[in-house]
Amino acid sequence: MVNLRLKIKNLIANVYKKKIHDRQGVFLLDLFLVIIYKLSIFMKLTIVLAGKVKDNDYQRIINDYATRLNSFVNFEFRELKVAEDLPLKDKEIVKLFELGKDSFKIAMDLEGESYTSESFANFLNETLNIKKNVVFYIGGAFGLGKQFLSRCDKLISLSRMTMAHKVALLVLFEQIYRAFTIISGHPYHK
Repeated sequence: MVNLRLKIKNLIANVYKKKIHDRQGVFLLDLFLVIIYKLSIFMKLTIVLAGKVKDNDYQRIINDYATRLNSFVNFEFRELKVAEDLPLKDKEIVKLFELGKDSFKIAMDLEGESYTSESFANFLNETLNIKKNVVFYIGGAFGLGKQFLSRCDKLISLSRMTMAHKVALLVLFEQIYRAFTIISGHPYHK
């Protein structure tokens, strides 16, 4: 799905380069735009943070990556206010799951599967082609909790090291963006 979307974008760019302004060229351009619109509706990627990002510098970087990701996929970043000094409560777990309703749920956890950037790109591409909606979850200081993790479809480890949730968030954003650049052949990944 991701590759198809990028191929269609390239085809549209070629239509513009050749300056095809006849009826057939305009029709093709309109058709391609409709296809891209439909694909972006059916394919959605969301990152959900159990907590809030309060630091303006982190927020600026997150916004930059969110903008970049929207050029590849229908992307959304959600923050869920939770108690920072306590493990997740049952009602917070329910809210987290509501944000990922009908989606393939992936939780970031120290015990999850590790990937290289290339293997993560392959995993993400295959998952989006099959599932269409993917939600990544990052917990706060107490993590997401065993009850929540047991209900997720997949656990991924960003590192075997413990890191602050806002650092983990930036790593996840960057790796998702890198994955899309790998899939599309963009020179960002060297």
